[in-house]
Amino acid sequence: MRTTEDRVKLLLAESGRAVGGTERVVWELATRLPPTRFEVHVWLSPDPGVDELAGALEARAVAVHRVPEVDSRWDWKGMLAIWRRLRALRPDVLHVHHVRPAADRYLSALAGFAGVPGVVVTEHDVARAHSPSQRALKRRELEEASAVTAVCGAIADALVAEYGIDRALVRIVGNGADPPDDGAEAAAAREIRQAFGARPDRPLFVCAARLEEQKGHAVLLEALAALREDGADFALALAGSGSLRETLEARSRALGLEAQVRFLGTVDEPGPLLAAADAVVLPSLWEGLPLTLLEAMARARPVVASAVGGIPEVVEDGVSGLLVPPGRADALAEALGRVARHPLRAESLGAAAAERVRADFTWPKVVERFEAVYDEVLGLATFAPPRGAGARR
Repeated sequence: MRTTEDRVKLLLAESGRAVGGTERVVWELATRLPPTRFEVHVWLSPDPGVDELAGALEARAVAVHRVPEVDSRWDWKGMLAIWRRLRALRPDVLHVHHVRPAADRYLSALAGFAGVPGVVVTEHDVARAHSPSQRALKRRELEEASAVTAVCGAIADALVAEYGIDRALVRIVGNGADPPDDGAEAAAAREIRQAFGARPDRPLFVCAARLEEQKGHAVLLEALAALREDGADFALALAGSGSLRETLEARSRALGLEAQVRFLGTVDEPGPLLAAADAVVLPSLWEGLPLTLLEAMARARPVVASAVGGIPEVVEDGVSGLLVPPGRADALAEALGRVARHPLRAESLGAAAAERVRADFTWPKVVERFEAVYDEVLGLATFAPPRGAGARR
């Protein structure tokens, strides 16, 4: 019989091909869970996009395995290889992190065949399944999981709507943010503001997000064009890379925003850029719980964001930030204008945002909540749901 003194072999699995918010959660769990209690292994894609993450984990003495995702029911060799890996590793808990319905869709079932005692499934996004077969695979995974968690209530609600699972049995474990080192970031933030010509009558807006349709950059550019037509002066720093960069650059030029908008590409350390902002903008069309939101709020920056996904669960409109309907350039322009015209009010929004993050969205609290989930799965908590109870319909 397992006790709290037994060391838990935990396998964290994520199949993303680039580093984003989900990979950050895996990193935080792998490096923060107490090594006296957990022997952590991480499965990552062989894709070069996560090479740096794999190297950083290995430098922290975390065991990393580069495992191709099985994405076809006809890939019997791939399934057999994964089954053999699971049998050889013999984890006590497999924790699968999903950002899309099709990801790792056979891994949980293979873990069951391999005799893995506990499977935890965490959903990070609200994307829908693309086919009836994917929907059936996802429903089976959720029904058979030992525990299901979601990063926000909106994703939990989507699981109910899409797959018919019991909402009460989905645990909400949000993302986190580290408290900033204000002293270390202050000098860099001042340099950034100077480089962008930011001043009281020329605010600096920052949007740090992948340049993909989901993030709503096209809407942001339209909003900024409307602001400029109203006579406002500003600068915008767009941090991030993605497939839409050329398209967005062309649209920015067509709108005559070359003097205001700068595309920075990937920024490895976004903290000083966020700290430099007069407002951080997240014009997403759909979301889970973006890390940029929490990191901006932790720095007491006023946030102007779309009311999608888990964002309204963190930001109270008019209290700890400003929320706008997704896809509405006019509403976004009006909210950015309010921040620019009322800096003292914006400062108050930022202060409330920082307090909100300190209270509920720190990485130590996230890790503690997941540790409690693992204890439940292994029967070490006061209440331990039986296998399969995490997603009963």
